[in-house]
Amino acid sequence: MNKNFTLVLIGQIISLFGSAIQRVALSLYLLQLTGSAAVYGNIVALSILPYIFAAPYAGMIADTYSRKYIMIILDVLASIVMVVFGVSLWLNVAGVKVSAIVMLLLSFIATCYQPAVQACIPDIVEKQYLPKANSYISQVQAFCNIAAPVLAGVLYGFLGIGAIVVINIVSFLFSAVLECFIDLPKQAKTSQSVGFISSIKHMKQTYYKVSKSYRSVAGIIISYGLFNICIVPLTTIFFPAVLNLQLQVSSQVYGIVEGIMTCGMFISGVLLLKKASWFSFEKVYRWDYLLPFTILLMMCIFVFTSSYYVRLLAVTVGGFVIMFTLGVGNIVTLSHIQHVIPISMLGSVSALSTAFATATVPVGQMLFGNLMEYISTSVLLGICAIVAYGVCRYMKKVCNRV
Repeated sequence: MNKNFTLVLIGQIISLFGSAIQRVALSLYLLQLTGSAAVYGNIVALSILPYIFAAPYAGMIADTYSRKYIMIILDVLASIVMVVFGVSLWLNVAGVKVSAIVMLLLSFIATCYQPAVQACIPDIVEKQYLPKANSYISQVQAFCNIAAPVLAGVLYGFLGIGAIVVINIVSFLFSAVLECFIDLPKQAKTSQSVGFISSIKHMKQTYYKVSKSYRSVAGIIISYGLFNICIVPLTTIFFPAVLNLQLQVSSQVYGIVEGIMTCGMFISGVLLLKKASWFSFEKVYRWDYLLPFTILLMMCIFVFTSSYYVRLLAVTVGGFVIMFTLGVGNIVTLSHIQHVIPISMLGSVSALSTAFATATVPVGQMLFGNLMEYISTSVLLGICAIVAYGVCRYMKKVCNRV
């Protein structure tokens, strides 16, 4: 891989490592403050709102302005947010409201950041190497999500959230410095406005083009939303609530379990590099059937045993398989999108995908958080397994559109 891709990759390692630590620490912090799966789920769901409102701008910004400077500015802004949060912790005013605001701001920054990153990859990597490049990025994300939870659990347990805030500040700033040395091709000038109304119109036009000319990509975008409703909340709401509120594991154990689960995503990237023939877009839907099978198996374990260690093992292994399957789908579908969509509109398509996917995230998070207050864990898993099977059938149709 070339120098520019290497710099992007290293920048992602540093920035994502800090972000992953922050995500785990804030989850532990909020669960301790609220003590409720429903309240926690609602707060996490509200943090998705910036994705929905900022996405119309994000795609046009990524296709209009320098993607390099977008990444630099946003990393600096993220570090400033963490500085302010650190000061609020020092002044003992960082309660639920302040933490929620921090999550909102970081979500807004991430919304604008991701289209710029995804759109710059085809600028610096040849098309035939896109799957390999995306596999490297996926492995970086997975590695950060494996190591960071373990470190976050240890740091949170022994030093508290303040130490993690300092790590975040340093990681965001260091990432911004590295991005200064990236050389990207000059983008074509565009006269389009980035006002809210024009951004909405632009997103509608993008959707029209995708639905008419790139039907498989339109299907992928819809599938992201479906997965975010019935699968992703397992990793963001269900597992944290079960581990912290039902099993009452320590922060150190929670970090280790999070790290083990995320190993699944890391291994998916390694396998794709070594056995690319196993993961063609036309056949990737077959891996999705692991999801309903795994969820159903977890349901059976929660029904037939109340053993602490057996349930802990079920959550850990189940999370591992789920993350592996999601990792496979993310890499293959993203590579397909980058391969068929012209570079000139890739930022807009990425933002459209982000807007649709994240608009469904709060639905799943609030649904799971509130259902956990009223129905048993095993019943919720059973419902999730049935819905997951339906999503697998839909993905088969999407893959057959090529």
